[in-house]
Amino acid sequence: MCKPISATTVRRHGLKIVNAHDNIPIRVAIYEPDAVPIGVLQIVHGFGEGIGHYNDVTEFFTGHGYACVMHDQRGFGEMPGMTPEQRKSAQGIAPSFGHFLHDIKTLRGEIGRWYPGLPIVLFGHSMGGNIVANYLLKFPDIYRCVYKKAIIEAPWLRLYKPMPKVAVAFARVIGKLSSKAAVTAKLSTSYITRDKEKLDSLLNSGFYHSRISLQLFAEITAAGEYAIKNVARITTPTLLLSPGGDRIVCPKAIREFAVNAGDNFHCVEYPDGYHCLHSDTLSGEVLNTMLEFCEAG
Repeated sequence: MCKPISATTVRRHGLKIVNAHDNIPIRVAIYEPDAVPIGVLQIVHGFGEGIGHYNDVTEFFTGHGYACVMHDQRGFGEMPGMTPEQRKSAQGIAPSFGHFLHDIKTLRGEIGRWYPGLPIVLFGHSMGGNIVANYLLKFPDIYRCVYKKAIIEAPWLRLYKPMPKVAVAFARVIGKLSSKAAVTAKLSTSYITRDKEKLDSLLNSGFYHSRISLQLFAEITAAGEYAIKNVARITTPTLLLSPGGDRIVCPKAIREFAVNAGDNFHCVEYPDGYHCLHSDTLSGEVLNTMLEFCEAG
């Protein structure tokens, strides 16, 4: 069961456009409690997702006094200003994996201006979990230290059914030749969550997709291996949530990541949990664990 949400709390939703370091507009959603926030949860969504796909998380955390801020990552979400045809051709396309990291940094700077002095927790799920891990690894100390804590849920470090090495190498070569060469991933979407109503809502949202450029696929694959090997260098207190029943990303890779991590990692595995733990049938337990980690110490 979830901790009870304050009856006086009203969730508000606002949208902003923030310019990235390369002047590309980033669509940002802000969810606030009715009272002055006690902290901020910055959300980095997973593959195929976007703003609006984390209502379980935002409603729970705003109900406990936190503001939540998340952005549509490049190649995902609504992509305002595009026609349906333009959006379809742009899905899953990003200049590079590194642009994801820079966008987190840009948004973190804005959050500091919007909520000065508040503790900020960085939360990433699936592809977003990979991105968060690499953000904490690859940016200088000054940027790593601006987050009080981090939460990584079901990170895409390796796929449950990994592509053959020769296929990854081929994707890398083709991706260098054309950043727009893309494929549609064959994911076992039935393993996203055991809650059929929430699964149907996600898949039929109008913005969910499973398209990815070969360049981005190769870079995410390399970034996952980098995170597994270098996780001990992450110094931010981090909660790692692992779904043992996942058939989208590889639970064994997450366990390897956990074994390599330092003492600052708190790892919790849900043996029967599916990929989207925060909206699975055990979401109450998962969200409580996240909240307790944010509030501890």
